Amino acid sequence: MKKRTLLAIGLVSLTLSGCRDTPPEPKSIAVAAHVENSLSVKHLTRGNEVLVECIATGVTFTDRQKGATAGKIVIRSGTANVYEEHRTAAFIIKGMPKGTHLIELEVVGMDNKPLGMKKKFYVTIS
Repeated sequence: MKKRTLLAIGLVSLTLSGCRDTPPEPKSIAVAAHVENSLSVKHLTRGNEVLVECIATGVTFTDRQKGATAGKIVIRSGTANVYEEHRTAAFIIKGMPKGTHLIELEVVGMDNKPLGMKKKFYVTIS
């Protein structure tokens, strides 16, 4: 009987201690501002091809998205003698020779003026 009474008092006090008028305010968290001119690139080699996927903030590679700057991606590699232009976010660089190559990607406007987004990466074709 004594144990039940103590258990009941303990449960009631725990329940009531959790009820406060106002919960404590959470500490403020700094939120990162929207980053303009950022380019994210993922790539994968398959045989003598390089599969590339690009995400460029504020740039559209098609004419469907309103409010974004129309652009294209210029691909260069001096070691593999590659120069290509693509108007899609995902593309394949075909016919790469064997060896290690530096691939340079640059997002430019439709008038070929740089938009300030560049990435470089190495690929090894075996």
